Amino acid sequence: MQSKNKIQTRPIEDFIGQTRSAKNSQQKIITLPIKDAERLADSLGQVMTRLAGIQEEIIETLKTAQQAQTIDVEMDGGVFGDKK
Repeated sequence: MQSKNKIQTRPIEDFIGQTRSAKNSQQKIITLPIKDAERLADSLGQVMTRLAGIQEEIIETLKTAQQAQTIDVEMDGGVFGDKK
C-alpha cells in the first residue's frame, strides 16, 4: 500500500488561478518561472502517481469482491428413478 503523504497541490491551484486571471484579462500567453514550472510538474506527477495507485487498489478490491460472489456448484449425477 502506498504512503498517504499529503500532496502539495498549491502549485496546481496557483497555475489554475493564473490561467483564470489571464483568461479574464484576455491575455494570449502565460509565462511561468522555471521554479514554478518545476513545482507544478512535481505536483502533477504526485497527483498522477497517487491516482494510479488508487485505481490499482480499486481494481484489486473489485476483483476480490467479484471472486467472493462466485458460487461453485458441484453435482455428482445422482440417481434417477426408484431403485428397488
